[in-house]
Parts: sequence; C-alpha cells; structure tokens
Amino acid sequence: MKFSVLKNSNFRKLLSANMINRFGDSVDSIAFTWITYTMTKSASLSALVFAANMLPMVLVQPFAAPVVDKMKKQGIMVWADILRGICLGGFIFLMGMDLLSPWMFVAFTFVTNFIEAFRVPAGISFVTKILEGKELDEGINMNQMAAQLCIIAGTAAGGVLVAISPFAAMGLDFLSFWISAILIRSIRVTEKVSKHLQENTYWQNLKGGFQYLGKNRKFLIFVVAALLFNTLSSVMGSLHAAYINENLKASANYMSSANIILTVTSLLMMFFFSFYSEKIRPSRIFTWVEFGSLAFLYLVLTFLPGISGWPRLVIWVISFLIFGIFSGMLGAYVNVMFVKVVDEDYLSRAAGIFNSLGSLSTPFVSLGLAAVVKWVEIPDVFLGAAIISGCILLLLLVTGWCNVLDKQEGKEA
Repeated sequence: MKFSVLKNSNFRKLLSANMINRFGDSVDSIAFTWITYTMTKSASLSALVFAANMLPMVLVQPFAAPVVDKMKKQGIMVWADILRGICLGGFIFLMGMDLLSPWMFVAFTFVTNFIEAFRVPAGISFVTKILEGKELDEGINMNQMAAQLCIIAGTAAGGVLVAISPFAAMGLDFLSFWISAILIRSIRVTEKVSKHLQENTYWQNLKGGFQYLGKNRKFLIFVVAALLFNTLSSVMGSLHAAYINENLKASANYMSSANIILTVTSLLMMFFFSFYSEKIRPSRIFTWVEFGSLAFLYLVLTFLPGISGWPRLVIWVISFLIFGIFSGMLGAYVNVMFVKVVDEDYLSRAAGIFNSLGSLSTPFVSLGLAAVVKWVEIPDVFLGAAIISGCILLLLLVTGWCNVLDKQEGKEA
C-alpha cells in the first residue's frame, strides 16, 4: 500500500480523529458491556442495552441522512463528538456518585447512539470532500486499517483497565470525543452542498434515497446481506457477556481476546484485500464466507461449555480466528466497494439506509432474547442460530441470488 495520501494534511487530521475515536470506543465497548452485567447481574438487561445500542441506527439513520445531505458534514461531525462527550461525562459522574439505575444504562446507550446516527452518514460523505481519485481508494483502505489497529489497542487496554478501574476506561473514551472534535474542526475544506439536494424538500430527498435502493441491485444485496448477518451476529452480541460469565465461568479476558482476534484478522483481510479479492468471487464472499462462518462459530460455542481446561481456551482462540478471517473478508469487501457501488450524491442517504435496514431486526432480536434466555439455555440459543445460518446459506446457493456481484463492479442507476 502506498502512503502518498498522507501528504494531504486534511486527511491526516481526519485519520487521527478517527483513530482516536476508535481507540476510545473500543475501550468503552469492553468496559461498558462488562460494567452493565457485573453491576446488574442480568443477562436480560445486557440484551436490552444491546438493543438500545442498535435502535437509533435502525430508526434514526435513514431519516437523519436527508438532513445530513442538506448540511455541511464537518459541522455535524464536530457537534456530534461534543454532544457524545457531554453525555458520557454525565454517565461517569452518575457512576462515581453511585446513582446509576438499570434504566440509565439503556437510556445512555440510546442517546449516544442517537447522536451517532447523524455522525456516521456525515463521516462517510465527508471523506469524498477531502479526497478524490486514487487518493480516495488509498484513503479508505488506510482509514480502515488504522481504525482496526486502534481497535486492537483499545480492546486490549479495555480488558486491562476494566479490571483495574472502570472510571479510567470510561474516561479514555470521554477524552477521545473532545480530541476528535478539535481535530475535525481544524480541517480546512470548502464544502459545497448539491444545489439539487438543497432545493429538494426533506421528503423528496428521503424518498429518493429509498428509490435508489430499488434501482441499484448490488446495493440492495449489500443491504440484505447486512440484515441477515447482523441479525444472526446480534445473538452473540447480546449474550456474550452472560455466556462467558455463566456458561464458561470465565473472565472478561475471554471477551477481550475474542475482540482482539476479530480485529486483527479484520485488519489483515483489509491489508490483503487486493490479493484475495481477485481470487474469490464476490458471490462466494456473500454466501460461503458470510453464512458458513456464522454456522461454524455458533456450533463451536454450542458445545464449548462441555470442554474444560486449556483445550477450551485453544478451541475458543482457533474458532474466533477462523471466523475472524471469513468475516474480515466480508467487511473488507463492503468497506472498499461501498463508495464505488453508490453514487456520490446518494452516499449519506445510502449509508443511512444501509446501516438502518442492515440492522433492522437486530434490536428486536435482542429484545426477544432478553425474554428467551429466562427459559432457554444460551448454548441452545446458539445452536438455533447455527441451524438458521446453514439454512440461509443453502437458500442463497440454490437461488444464485448473489451471482450478479460477480459482474464488474460499478454504480447502477
């Protein structure tokens, strides 16, 4: 990979802001998940918090994106970081005063992700304002790789800090918001908002975004694949803390190690994208790689509690390594190809629709799991997820629905 894009000072600032943000969020993801469960001892609340984390993405992003399209993206990103920093500061204060109630975990998660629902589509669109041509491809790859490195560091730090001081872990995330806001504000760029988008009403832009989903077949496949993958992945996301604590009788280090493995493999798959993307057909990535890996991981997790000692840890590491390689391939393909498949004028709205519809069922699955785990053992839930993953894989192979991705990539209108 070339590094000529680093000569662009605006990109250096954006890259630094994104890296700091990712590091802080990764520390917080370990700390907040573990704090939620250890303070409440409730698997159901953990699932509810996970649902609250996803609901703004589903309910808000597609409706926020038309607003974002009519505004300058830099200001949205700066204010989003500031507001999230204020919210986290309030949460840390309440935690320090021992004033937290279970509903506050859910409320805090929902509010911060409501704000994030505006920042995400703005951030995706803002990259095209400071990069273009070959710089854009290189910048996207470098941004993703740098983010993954920071996730590795943040996840490792989170696993250690949460055991030492939850305040330190949450404080790092608090600081990251303010540094990110300062860096993004310092970027010197003249943003031009499409006159057509400005003249359109909010509802015209919203309608146009959803109509684009029906016009671009490859974008539609991206959305449906994300919906299915995120739905099934949310089973693990909702229950991993309870599963590690109750079924494996292990510490937060298991969660931290899994996240580190997934992040490292994702980074490697991004780095080697140009190599394997030419050897593996995209349709295979959206079938065998995507749903075969899910079926494999859930089968392993189903039977893992029956294994004890060091073999359990070895199987845990190997299974997440295999899953990480395959899911990393999928993530790298989507990250790199998204801005190429979607027209620039639709980027914010397409990102909002992709994130929303791609995660549409996730919070509802989490809410359902909050009730189910009161009656069904978590390993049995994982077995059901493995069976469903296998059925979806078989259906996609039989219908050949993803084969259109094997055609030369490009935007469709």
